Amino acid sequence: MKLFDPDKNGFPVSGEENPPYHVVKCSFEKEESVVLKKGFFIILVANGTALLSNSNDSHLIRKDDLIVLTPSMTNTLHEKSSDFAMTCIYIYPDYFDTLSDGQAMYHQLARFINKYNIPAVHLEPEVCDYLQKTTALFTDELKYFRPYQNGIIRHLCNFLLLQIADVLCRNTQHASVCIKRTDEIFRNFKKLLINNYKKHHDILFYAGRLNISTTYLSRIVKRTTGRTVRFHVSELLCAEAKRLLESTDMGIKEIADNLGFSDQSVFGKFFVKMTGVSPLKYRKR
Repeated sequence: MKLFDPDKNGFPVSGEENPPYHVVKCSFEKEESVVLKKGFFIILVANGTALLSNSNDSHLIRKDDLIVLTPSMTNTLHEKSSDFAMTCIYIYPDYFDTLSDGQAMYHQLARFINKYNIPAVHLEPEVCDYLQKTTALFTDELKYFRPYQNGIIRHLCNFLLLQIADVLCRNTQHASVCIKRTDEIFRNFKKLLINNYKKHHDILFYAGRLNISTTYLSRIVKRTTGRTVRFHVSELLCAEAKRLLESTDMGIKEIADNLGFSDQSVFGKFFVKMTGVSPLKYRKR
């Protein structure tokens, strides 16, 4: 059995030298089972058939099927035909949380999962072909783009997520929506965060806007993602700081002001803690 799990060395660790995604384009032995867990998996079936199973249901997937899995899902791919082939893009959960268009896909996926036990949708051939062209852009050749590589990857991920959100929306127009209150609070928190993280770094602001206690918000975010509110704020701040250092000529103080830090020194200490190097060294490197 093959395990696609970042905690079990299924994928390289995301970092300065590795992209925040991983692409798997392959076929499998008919007898080989593949477990998909702890990540965002976007799968396009290129050929053949297979069973995708979880603890509640099994679904026969086939050519031109799109499957979207989130970190909370564990599914097994098995009983594959001899000609089965797929393209799978895995996006690291921590990076996904920083993508502005991730919430659009999340919303549509929640509707879709409410209607179907397994998030698989059959696409029109032309739609599948277009998505295949998008996934084909996720290649090792992206490493040759400097200094705008991070921005290119971020826009490419958002582009793919919006395409998927559109596909899911068109397939769930008549689906009823039944979402737990904690899920709704978490999504609203992420929306607030995307729009306010530069000015508001403290949990008090987000809890106040959501009309809940800081303890309750902390518990929901921790339970949903395994990370703290501070972590989510810091991840967005760090990602934006890197982008500004890489692709603009803004001064360090100007960047610190733009990101809501009280002064350049506080920003510098934050950046060193997050990346291990100073903003100036990061820019020079």
